[in-house]
Amino acid sequence: MKKHLVAGILLLAALVSSVSALAGETEKPADAVRLDEMTVVATPLIHGNEVDRYGAVSTVVSEEQIRDLNALDIASALRRTPGVTITRYNPVGAFGGGEGGAVFVRGMGSSRPGSEIKTYIDGVPVYMGLWNHPLLDLLPIDPAGSVEVIKGPQPHRFGDAFSAINIVPKTAYGKDTFTTLEAAGGSYGTVSQSIEHGGDLGGFDYYLGEGFRRSDGHRSGGDGRQASLFANLGMDLNDNWSARVFALGLDNAAGDPGPDTGGETDGTYDTGLRMAVVTLANDFGVADGELKFFVNAGEGYWKDQSGDDDENRNDFWFWGLKAHETVRPIDGLELTAGIDQQWWDGNIRNTKDDGTESSVLVPEFSLCMPYASANYLIGDEKGWHAIPSVGARFYSHNKFDDTTAPHAGIVAGYGTTEVHASIAKGVVYPGLEVTMVPPVSSAITKWDELDPEEVWHTEIGIRHTFNAYVRADFTYFHDDGENRYVFTPGRPPSAWSNTEEFDVQGIEASVTVTPTDDIALFASITTQDVDPDNMPYAPDTTVKAGVNWHFAELWTLSADCEYVDDMYALSQSRKTTVANTEKVDSHFLLNARLARAFELPSWSAKGEVFCALENITDTDYEYRPDYPMPGINGMVGARLTF
Repeated sequence: MKKHLVAGILLLAALVSSVSALAGETEKPADAVRLDEMTVVATPLIHGNEVDRYGAVSTVVSEEQIRDLNALDIASALRRTPGVTITRYNPVGAFGGGEGGAVFVRGMGSSRPGSEIKTYIDGVPVYMGLWNHPLLDLLPIDPAGSVEVIKGPQPHRFGDAFSAINIVPKTAYGKDTFTTLEAAGGSYGTVSQSIEHGGDLGGFDYYLGEGFRRSDGHRSGGDGRQASLFANLGMDLNDNWSARVFALGLDNAAGDPGPDTGGETDGTYDTGLRMAVVTLANDFGVADGELKFFVNAGEGYWKDQSGDDDENRNDFWFWGLKAHETVRPIDGLELTAGIDQQWWDGNIRNTKDDGTESSVLVPEFSLCMPYASANYLIGDEKGWHAIPSVGARFYSHNKFDDTTAPHAGIVAGYGTTEVHASIAKGVVYPGLEVTMVPPVSSAITKWDELDPEEVWHTEIGIRHTFNAYVRADFTYFHDDGENRYVFTPGRPPSAWSNTEEFDVQGIEASVTVTPTDDIALFASITTQDVDPDNMPYAPDTTVKAGVNWHFAELWTLSADCEYVDDMYALSQSRKTTVANTEKVDSHFLLNARLARAFELPSWSAKGEVFCALENITDTDYEYRPDYPMPGINGMVGARLTF
């Protein structure tokens, strides 16, 4: 695998050398070098890294990048995002009952049950509320207009998490009426199809869609299925107010093929979700904001589970509201105040091998999070400028102690160079899992005396646009965490306690090169140093690169590759007696998608036919020990819009 690491680093070096070459050209005026003002082929892998006025960093993957990656689910959509590591073992679907699918952001997200990462759709929480961690099959890509990977705690945006992933739904706002059909098929009996229809009728816009994909899997028992149905409706109420309703339904299943050494499988894991979000938004120029009401209900249904429980059904409910308003009383000053209020509960039903049944109705949790922040622009963003910021989020939980998460930052720059620095406290409360792991008994004490987990996150970075063709980003990050809650089993009194600490630091560097309107290149390298050093899915080094090339008028080639160091695997259990010892080897992967555009003038339609190949080098690799991933495989398909 060393040769693949060398290849990845050489590719990154080649792009950096392009920076030096292009940087020698005469620079254009500052207001003409912004990449987003150019009409070019979509950037590969990610839409871009974003730094907001609080110095907080996020990475956005757009609908175009999802299509270019031929992503069938959220894990494949984020597999090349800088700072992100994934795990999976099925071509379609993420088995939710064990180690079958997860996303990790800069070392965060490995705890189970519970997680440092929270997942959102349209800004509202969507995850397994009973066990306090994400299930990837609850995050469909069909309604995704973009996916935000929010790196590190950002109290001015969200709470109760150290990092976050948010799906921003597609809208038809400003678009003519359209209908889009897509179908594809390929290796392992994999099929995928979607139908979307929408348009803006002037004051009212609508977007309706459905998607379905399934696969037999590359191994017996590794089958999966995903189905989604969604609607996004928007209406202008007057010149200043608008309303939007987003609704989503999901029905999914994924199987566990078991270890290839012949061990027992863990059956299948079905997931479902029904959600609705109502948003009232306002825009008065000097002030804007929104009020969201949401409710979602879902389940995780573990069938044919190995061990004592033959079947395990987990039902959860979330409901609440989110509100914020930003006011600009004078030029350059932004004042924001908001509140997030959520409630959640659920129940568990177990069916034993001998036919006996039991159930657990967990207590209702609620969390109220008011917050306020301010930032002020000094100078001119096209010249010398600085934007200092400060704020805090307050947490009031119905079962645990209150706490506060402050943050401060600064963004400063001149012309095409910008630096940013921020420090923020992250807070993660114990979830419903602490009330029932292991099953409730008098031997378990003091779960309601736990403190929330905390992390102090520091980030320092620089971005420079060399000219109209090249942009580079460099970021250093450091997370110092404490109060990780774990269970100490044994003779009474067994108990939960806040006893563990962790430390993660590293760098992310990336470069985007668009030498012509027809070609775009991207490369990144992420390094991490973690303590304890057996934290899972936190590789020392990851190199990712991609290219989008539009050629011969109608053809587009999208290729991506990555090198991932060897790393510890499996989840980081919340028991003091368990330590990670399993590792998976390093690997290099290369994928490509070739598409040819076409038009049907008589139908006023346009579309494309495409062929996508994954693991072109036929690499042997695993995300979980003894769970080999597919060798070279492919799909062909077509997309038509009219």
